[in-house]
Amino acid sequence: MTKLTKYFLIFHTSMMLVTGFGLWFLLKWLFPDILVETYPVIPIFFYLLGLIFIYIFNHNSPEKPEKIVNTYMLMRMIKIFVSAVILFIYWIVDKIHIRNFAIIFVIFYLINLIWETYIYMRMEMYIKYKGDQKKPPRERID
Repeated sequence: MTKLTKYFLIFHTSMMLVTGFGLWFLLKWLFPDILVETYPVIPIFFYLLGLIFIYIFNHNSPEKPEKIVNTYMLMRMIKIFVSAVILFIYWIVDKIHIRNFAIIFVIFYLINLIWETYIYMRMEMYIKYKGDQKKPPRERID
């Protein structure tokens, strides 16, 4: 496992822990009527999707940096679709608390989007850096 992948895994895990416990604490302390019993499902869902995100980007070819943009957009679409499915399933199971669950879910989605975008930008810079190192010196654009 590369040093960059380890960094992303540690970063993702720590951000998920901080966000998960932080949001739970804020909801429990400031808005206890919004907190739902199934709250742990939300951080676990985003953590697993983040691990898949990192795994897929780790297996992109450094020789094809243009493919990383397509992969990123595909992951965004998959994440939106799976999120909608999760919300739909929750709506079927617990119609009473769907509003609260959806609000918390969207807040988590937006926060998660910020650090996944950061991870994507770092991966793209790394792949471009590796690609520039493989080019002969006269082809580099500095």
